[in-house]
Amino acid sequence: MAQIKETLDRRLGPIPVYFFLIVIWPKCKYPGPYKEVEKGLLMLYHLVKGLSMEAMEPHMPKSSFHAMHSVFYKKEYNLHNKYITNCIATMFSTIKIRLLSAKEKNPDIFAHVTLHLDGHDTRATYKGESSAEMYSYKLKKSGLRTQVAMDCNGMALFVSKSASCKNNADGTMLLTMKLDKRVHELDCIALDGGYPQFLRRLVDESDTLTLQNFAHPYRKKKNKELTKEEAFYNSTFGSFRSQMESLFADLGSTFEKHNNRTPVLVDKKQTYNLQLKLSLLLLNMKKMVALLKISTEPIHTAWLREGFEYPTTENDVEQPMEYVDVGALMEDGNTMAKLQKEFLGLELDDDDDDTPMDSAQIMQPGFSIELPGTPKQRMDVDDNVDDDDL
Repeated sequence: MAQIKETLDRRLGPIPVYFFLIVIWPKCKYPGPYKEVEKGLLMLYHLVKGLSMEAMEPHMPKSSFHAMHSVFYKKEYNLHNKYITNCIATMFSTIKIRLLSAKEKNPDIFAHVTLHLDGHDTRATYKGESSAEMYSYKLKKSGLRTQVAMDCNGMALFVSKSASCKNNADGTMLLTMKLDKRVHELDCIALDGGYPQFLRRLVDESDTLTLQNFAHPYRKKKNKELTKEEAFYNSTFGSFRSQMESLFADLGSTFEKHNNRTPVLVDKKQTYNLQLKLSLLLLNMKKMVALLKISTEPIHTAWLREGFEYPTTENDVEQPMEYVDVGALMEDGNTMAKLQKEFLGLELDDDDDDTPMDSAQIMQPGFSIELPGTPKQRMDVDDNVDDDDL
């Protein structure tokens, strides 16, 4: 388990893992005689490392992990898919953020572009279709294609359904994504050259979208060279669009399930789709932590402690505490008392000793306390004082 925690901490960081364990994982009950936190960590480790069920055997019996996996991705699919989809769409971006960021970050001629959209092909085999039916011209192997949209800050915002590559080109998938329900009327989406021929049909069928909501490279006319302006436009657009490839590269380096080195064995396409959405949600969170320089608090790293488990009703989460010297506490108290007196307009007596008392003074025999408004009274504190004397 220590090695699993180290891998998750290195790949994702404490806060994304904490979010998964506290917000997403506890929505359901999972079978197996194991700690609930460790079940969640194993599920996340399976996603990060891209392991098969058999490869999880050193950590948990295959049958136990499969039962837990089925609850999360199949039995409770609707619950998790709805929640994770909403998190991706609402937690990291708004139309105002996109408009301001686009003007700040984008090349001048694309300062109006707020979103990027592209298809992501994943090597996969699906028992319901042959390799020929799933053939990807990008991968030269069978695969699943999913449309992914991100904003100009690199935050993934929405994900289409995953479909076999051969009969689902980028443009045809664009028509089925219901973009008008996903984007704001002021959004402008950057697309590559595989989409433009489908745009006219898309806007004709939409009540809100127009051609102004899309940006794409200039299409070269047959037997005619590009002008200097057209070449500059396409060159700038191609460099600008490379941000989309950066997202897919980060996805593959963080989650080995999506790096296309080995094929994913897919039992249900919706299972893979949910895994992709969850990966993008956690990747968004990792980026947001870095972008905003969010500090890691002790509660975020509690899951890294050996033997940590969710609290029961009788046992709250143990919070790591910072202990302060009693002398510092007393000094703070004296300082606050002065400020309070000043606020109330009280004058300090000239005879008052402003020197803060420390713990050593208090413990000295013969230490005296003066009570305001009464004669001085001295109390000798030593080891022989009994309750009656006090």
